[in-house]
Amino acid sequence: MTSIHVKPVFSGATDREKDQARQKLASDMARFAAAGGKVQILGTSGIDKSTISRRQVVEGGHGRRAAKKGAQP
Repeated sequence: MTSIHVKPVFSGATDREKDQARQKLASDMARFAAAGGKVQILGTSGIDKSTISRRQVVEGGHGRRAAKKGAQP
């Protein structure tokens, strides 16, 4: 393969840029916490699939789907 077939990728971030972004995020989070800010950590529990279909999960949940059915004549 010659250099004519190899295209450089300029859109990817370099390791230095990624490290700078990590440091900036860490300093922003430290300032946020120092100002009294709190981060809400969401749970990672799964959905009980025995009581809800995949379609219901995608559409927003068991209750929402049931409400739509009940509203139609």
